[in-house]
Amino acid sequence: MAALEQLDIRLPERGSRVFRYRPTRADRGVVTQIFESQDYSLGRLQRGAELVALYERTARPLILDLGANIGAAAVYFGMHFPRAHIVALEPQAENFVLLEDNVEGLDVDARLSAIGSGDGEAALVDPGEGEWGYRTAAGRGVRVESAARLVAEKLGAGYAPYIAKIDIEGAEAELFGGDTAWADRFPLVIIELHDWLLPRAGTSRAFLAWAAARPRDFVAIGENVFSIAHDLVS
Repeated sequence: MAALEQLDIRLPERGSRVFRYRPTRADRGVVTQIFESQDYSLGRLQRGAELVALYERTARPLILDLGANIGAAAVYFGMHFPRAHIVALEPQAENFVLLEDNVEGLDVDARLSAIGSGDGEAALVDPGEGEWGYRTAAGRGVRVESAARLVAEKLGAGYAPYIAKIDIEGAEAELFGGDTAWADRFPLVIIELHDWLLPRAGTSRAFLAWAAARPRDFVAIGENVFSIAHDLVS
């Protein structure tokens, strides 16, 4: 692995920490999107204050980081929502090494696995998009965890769903093609859809059907869709 670069992150009253990343287009792009452009900031939303108030009144907030890459989103959420318990899933081993290093000291359950509609295995595919572009496909070699089982596990431990962030390079088609009751529990779902990357594959169709059938706001900002429940209940 090439020598790592680092970013010093400081938040008023939240302290500071160092984030390490590779000197590649993908890693630098992740740093720009999350820490500089603030892609996951609730301040971008008209209902952002409501969502922050929900966090404040929730005893044990749960955040899912599905497609965690090198941990930038997990660190961002961990610093902005320090009482939250974060589950970060990343299936690519080299990314996962950096993820574990970057989230050290935060309340993060980091897992070397992918998310899916059921437990199983998948193959990891590198389409040549860089370290942030790995995809899962039919096959073996990568552990796949059921979203329903994962959320049930955390509910059983006393956590309350808050944010589900999903950036899984087209695998949202499979994820939302199965049981979606777990997603209904999250007041905020942030997802990057990938029809732009996988034309004619219909990867966004299942998510769009889920969102359209529920009382939720659909807010598109940049690459992400923010799906916000009409009723914010802790």
